[in-house]
Amino acid sequence: SSQQQQMQQTAIEATLFELFGDNVLCNDIQSRYYPFIRYVGDGVSSAEECGNMCSNCPGNNQGGLVLRGFNYFGLFNACECLVDVGISFDKTVCEDVVAAIDANKGSGEIVNTTPYQGVQCWKVPSPSSSKA
Repeated sequence: SSQQQQMQQTAIEATLFELFGDNVLCNDIQSRYYPFIRYVGDGVSSAEECGNMCSNCPGNNQGGLVLRGFNYFGLFNACECLVDVGISFDKTVCEDVVAAIDANKGSGEIVNTTPYQGVQCWKVPSPSSSKA
């Protein structure tokens, strides 16, 4: 249907995230942490802004990176965009990046979490799990 196509087009412009857990860090199916790109400051003063930053970069396929979700540290205005392992990157992959860690081994859909006070785990829903 044309409505479905419209929704798909919207999803390309801004990645849609769903809250996966409060006071937890995101992990993959083997409970591993993901490689991440960290933003800090006024530009990420809410989870929504963090999601916007991540969907803008690395969410637009910069360097072939696959965005899986983000950890949002509300107390510190810190935002970690989580990507699949397998592609090396550094802070130059996006603008205004504070840290870039590509040594973590996480990959695939966010499935598990690790308790961590003050953090929210947001994930990009898999196509199969996002059916209304």
